Amino acid sequence: MQTEAFAGTRLALVLGNSNYQAVPALGNPANDAADLAQTLRSVGFEVIEQRDATRDAMARAVRDFSERLRGADVALFFYAGHGLQMNGENYLLPVDAKIETPADVRFNTLNLTDIQQEMEGTGRANIIILDACRNNPFVEKLAHGGRATPNRGLGRIEAAGQGSLIVYSTQPNNIALDGVGRNSPFTAALLKHIATPGIEVRQMLSRVRGDVLQTTGQKQTPWDSSSLVGDVYLAAQPTPIGIVASPATPTQSAASSQAPGDLKQPALVATQAAPSVEPRTAASQVPPVTADGPVGECERAAAPPPPFASPQQLKIYNTLDFSAAVPICEAAMRTSPNELRLEFLLGHAYEKTRNYMEALRHLTKAADAGYAPAQARLGILFATGRGVVKDRPRAFELFSKAAAAGVPGAISNLGAMYSNGEFVKKDEPRALELYEKAIEAGDPFALTQTGLMYFYGKGTPRDYNAAAQYFQQAADLNDGFSLKYLAVMYERGLLGAPDPLKAAELRRMAVQVDPTSQDPNVPPPQKTVRPQHASRVHYVRRIYRYRFFGCSWVWC
Repeated sequence: MQTEAFAGTRLALVLGNSNYQAVPALGNPANDAADLAQTLRSVGFEVIEQRDATRDAMARAVRDFSERLRGADVALFFYAGHGLQMNGENYLLPVDAKIETPADVRFNTLNLTDIQQEMEGTGRANIIILDACRNNPFVEKLAHGGRATPNRGLGRIEAAGQGSLIVYSTQPNNIALDGVGRNSPFTAALLKHIATPGIEVRQMLSRVRGDVLQTTGQKQTPWDSSSLVGDVYLAAQPTPIGIVASPATPTQSAASSQAPGDLKQPALVATQAAPSVEPRTAASQVPPVTADGPVGECERAAAPPPPFASPQQLKIYNTLDFSAAVPICEAAMRTSPNELRLEFLLGHAYEKTRNYMEALRHLTKAADAGYAPAQARLGILFATGRGVVKDRPRAFELFSKAAAAGVPGAISNLGAMYSNGEFVKKDEPRALELYEKAIEAGDPFALTQTGLMYFYGKGTPRDYNAAAQYFQQAADLNDGFSLKYLAVMYERGLLGAPDPLKAAELRRMAVQVDPTSQDPNVPPPQKTVRPQHASRVHYVRRIYRYRFFGCSWVWC
């Protein structure tokens, strides 16, 4: 299904709560809702709008929205204000919410799952946008509320069914900034781009993400989960068929991510939409990478998972037949011989089939032309000696170039080189700094490694509480290695009284979700531990198998 702008009925429910009665008010959500509602109306949406709504008012608005969904081609729900998660469920808080116990959460708020289920339906695009991850004061009141486990920020929910898109203003389980102007950083970026004519909604979100990263100094990364089918346009018609868009720049036309079971698969997070550029030569005037034809076939056959890939996408990647991908991508290269993305994909496919000579040839060509993911991938070959003579200085050079271009995997690998003292002087504080930057850029490898740095006191004072927070984020993403580290911590009483039952359950989960994960070789605990708290914990979609054995870093 392709839902174009102004096609059929488009309905939006926009809620923004600022003036909370039981806690200090928020500055921007009501403004965010008012401004977005006005913008949506300007591009043809019917809008149901509520600001500073009580629970009854929010429930009535949701009911009205639900009744009018039938027949809509695009349904959009936006919420700005306080939100929290408890026991795996997300809740949106009305202004009259009085939260003292877990029961108050269930009865005095709106459950986001209920709204999501109301929106599910075939034949339309369903979009949920949540700017609801503020620093929530209700969490402290619930900290001793029994078995319930409230957390700051909203938890991860996946786009269910066909045709859904869920957008968070920041990574799930993370906290978004409220901002100091009229609008939050996320909503300000959304308002800037949502009415841009002819831009597909996922491309629009890429631009929003870039603006938010820049505005917040890389502290906040908008995140989304999509099961959309076809293209969705929110404002004006796309470019008519037959008019070829200018090709994207090499680094902006790609979105690679980490590959399971490898040392490091480069990942590129675009910070803005690709501008029109002059082609390198007349022969390079070919269409950009699309989902059609030989180019699209190569993309489907050999592409690494996208950033923040879902478990299903990772599962699909693990079943790819790279032997079959090689001739497919060779054919695509004959169609588009100057497309650096294809050069990278073909090199990746050759590497996965262990034809390192051809892999090196194609990756080098793309890397020499400035294609950052290829630089990061080629750096891995030189770091590991896979198919080439091991050359750490060359690896460091390639990682540095790719990291400067914003490739999160390259930033992580630089951190590993500083942590190991490979080619450069060992510098654990610098390694930790790079890991934290990689986390902010969306690299999953760095999340687990940051937890290990805190666990062992490398580059920072030993802090089991902070380490556990990082491991828990990875464990929530079904990373068996982090689950086993948490099990060790509960077995040894590093987070309080020993809890062997909890540890056993974590180990059972690790075997279930990640059966090939390594068992950590943890030295005896220190007698004296000074617990601290991490200033910020980041969320990413997946941790892959880069392992730390005892006190020695190992490339896998």
